[in-house]
Order: sequence, then structure tokens, then C-alpha cells
Amino acid sequence: MFSRILLLAAALLLAPLGAQAADLVVWWEKGYYPQENEAIAEIVAAFEQRTGNQVELVLIDEEELPDAFAAALDAGQPPDFGFGTLMAPFIAEWAFGDQLVDLSDAIGSFADTFDPDALDRTMLVNATTGHKTLYALPMGRTNNHLHVWTSLLEQAGFTLADIPKEWGAFWSFWCDEVQPAARQATGREDIWGIGLPMSVVYDTQFEFFQFVAANQADYVTPAGQLVIDDPAIRRKLVEVIAGYTGIYQKDCTPPGSVNWGNTGNNQAFLTQTVVMTANDTLSIPNALKHERPDDYYQNSATIEWPLGPDGEPFPIMGNIYPAVVFKSGANAAAAQAFVRFLLAEGWLAHYLDFSGERMLPPISALSEHPFWLDPSDRHRMASVMQLESRPLAHNHAAASGDWRHDLAEQEYVWAKAINRVVTEGISPAQAVDEAIARIKEILSE
Repeated sequence: MFSRILLLAAALLLAPLGAQAADLVVWWEKGYYPQENEAIAEIVAAFEQRTGNQVELVLIDEEELPDAFAAALDAGQPPDFGFGTLMAPFIAEWAFGDQLVDLSDAIGSFADTFDPDALDRTMLVNATTGHKTLYALPMGRTNNHLHVWTSLLEQAGFTLADIPKEWGAFWSFWCDEVQPAARQATGREDIWGIGLPMSVVYDTQFEFFQFVAANQADYVTPAGQLVIDDPAIRRKLVEVIAGYTGIYQKDCTPPGSVNWGNTGNNQAFLTQTVVMTANDTLSIPNALKHERPDDYYQNSATIEWPLGPDGEPFPIMGNIYPAVVFKSGANAAAAQAFVRFLLAEGWLAHYLDFSGERMLPPISALSEHPFWLDPSDRHRMASVMQLESRPLAHNHAAASGDWRHDLAEQEYVWAKAINRVVTEGISPAQAVDEAIARIKEILSE
């Protein structure tokens, strides 16, 4: 029995797909490259063959997926099973509102195989029951990567060994040394040392929080305490905004970065418009791997983050990307069977490598497989080594148990603050004060 695979257009987001004749409706993020879509199609076909169920598989563009879920939930017709990277900030709210199925039984003894921090992110509070339980299946994880064109670096007269390890010197290196040297060596004025997003998108918010972790400016402690009114924290947040936006003000990231979408830095790097960029998945080097293998293996590299301003290593921003089963889906039981199939049949274990390894496994034992530790691959192995050696920055909503912190993320409060500094010229202090005021308002609602 063959699954029907749909590409959901924006005009069809409100269509009652859950009502169509299928034993299981699955919405899945459309892949960055064909291998990802082929992988999920293969999984669905195997599930259909094993169970005799007919699956409606809908592939949705990454940035459209959150709105698609919101519209489906509002209409009372969500899919049975959903997975996508940008839906992660919404899951705590869905769990709190009793919209998700408890997956504890479906995951069962396999819970012991997952990384503890992966499960921590999916143990969420339900306001109806008052309990905290497992409301999502960790499908993959990412950490924040730094990608560099070694070819451009060498043309500029530098090697990877020349990259400073100290925080301030690291960023100055790309702006003050690499950028002018690369422009002179290539005769191109359209090369920038850094590709850092300044627009009101997820990527800007994500990289802002990496700067927060490096500068010890978290306004929610790992124990979940809100310290946003601490004057020392405010001062550090102002320094973070000033340092982040200073890269734009030094003309060290493309002017167009104020309007980038979530793939803007990907495109800038792939076209060699920037020498170095940060990204929270391996999508950038993997695009090279499939289309330009020489650039993947020889002309680019994934490097480690520098030390923090205090001279110490800092937690690396990362995400646990979970899948969920919706309580009001028409086929919740079949969706739970699909969860068990992914685990018991080994499909989850293999999904990440045969789908283009954009994400890392949420299970440490899998990361130790030779596939992930191949020394000839200086992107994939570097990512795994960073994951193993640097702790994951804590998530404010998960640490505090207050899902409303995710509302601030959905609203891109900090990305808006950054964008206003570089486009409207407001001061970092004003931007921080306005952001803090808005976050406090959100938390009081």
C-alpha cells in the first residue's frame, strides 16, 4: 500500500486534511534536500507495509509549519503525528493546554536510551492534570556550529590555526583582519567576514541566546529562577546587544542581513559572500556535500566556539527537536503505534544519517558510531565532538516550567530588539529595557 505524499501550499493550510480517508495523518517538515524527504517516505512505506494502515504524509515548508499547526488546532482538525524543527517553541504550550498525548507508554523502556537532557526538554507540565510527563518524542538534536571557508581564509593569508580563542579577539579577527584581506586578495567588495542575522527571525533569536550564554547573561537560571530584574543581568544583556549589533555597525555582516529569512546566512555562506557563519544545524555543509563535495571536504570546515569573555568554555545553544501526537487527532492510537514503530523497528536510529545528517542523534550511543566519528569528515565529527565536550545551554521554559517563556520566543522579542538597534538606531540599553518590559508583560498574562 502506497502513501499519498502532499506538499502543502499556503492556500491549503486551512483545508481539513485530518478528515481525509487515512488511518494515520502525518505532517512532517519538508527537507532541505531530497534525501530527507526520501527518508520519511521510506519510513512511512515501511509502516504501511508492516501495519496495513494507509498514511497521509504531508510535507510542509519549515517556516509555514507553525502556522499550519496553529490553524489546524484552531479548526479542531490537527494531524495525528507532527514533526518539524520550528514547532519546538510551541510544544510546552500545547502540553500545558492538554492538547498532546502522553507518550510515556508508547516510548516505554526506550526512554532509557535517550540522552537525559533530551528527555528533560520533553517532560512538560499539563495544567489539567497538574503533572509533568513525557509529551514528545525526541527525534533529533542540534548544537550551534561555526562554519568557515578555509579557501577564503587562506586567500586572505590565514589558516585555521590563526583563529583566536578569546571571545573579543575572535570576533575582531573576522572583521578587522580577514574581511579586508579577503577583499583585497579576491578583488571583491561583496565579501564580509561574518554572516550574522539581524532580522526578525528565529535564527537571530537563537544566535542572540548564544551570546547570552557566552556572557553569562541568562535571565532564567538553570534552576528555573527568574532574575530579569537583577541590575547585573540587565547590564550584561545591554553588553550582549551592543556586541551583537556592533558586528553590523562595523559593516562586518552583509547589509542584507537585516532582512534575511532563516536561510539567509545559509545562502550567503554557500555563495561565498561571508567567510564565517553560525548555524544551528548541519544544513550548510550538507548542502555542499551533496552538490559540491570538494568544497565540503577541502574548502570549508566546522570549527569550535571560542572561550567566553571570562576565558572559560560556555554552554552551546542547541535544540531537541521533538515529534508529538495530538490528542484531538482522529487517529491518536495509530500515531502512538507509529511512535513505537520508529523506536522498536530502528527507524529513528537510522533516520538522521540516511536523511542527510542535518541533525544529530538524541541518543549518545548512536553518536559513537563510526559514521559520526569519521575523522575524514571535519564537519560531522566536529559537531559530535562539540556536543560531547560542551554542555547544552538550558531552555528557559523547560528550566522554569513556565511555558510562557516560549511565547516570548515565538514573538521574537530579542530579535526585534536587535533589529531595531540596527535599523532604527535605538540604543542597546533602550532595546533591552523594552524587551525586558515585554517579557515581564508576557509572563504576567
